[in-house]
Amino acid sequence: MDGEKQPQKRERRDKSELNAFENLYENFRNVPLKYLDIFIGLCVAALVLVIALGVMNR
Repeated sequence: MDGEKQPQKRERRDKSELNAFENLYENFRNVPLKYLDIFIGLCVAALVLVIALGVMNR
């Protein structure tokens, strides 16, 4: 077991060192993936609905 390499924990950087995208993702860090998947699914369904309605109204 002494020869096994264990991944080192990354140190969290200070908020002032993060760029805009990292700062945005940091806000969603504690949100469960299940809820993010549901949100993305609803957005895709709404997009398909809007496109379908636009095609039908032509």
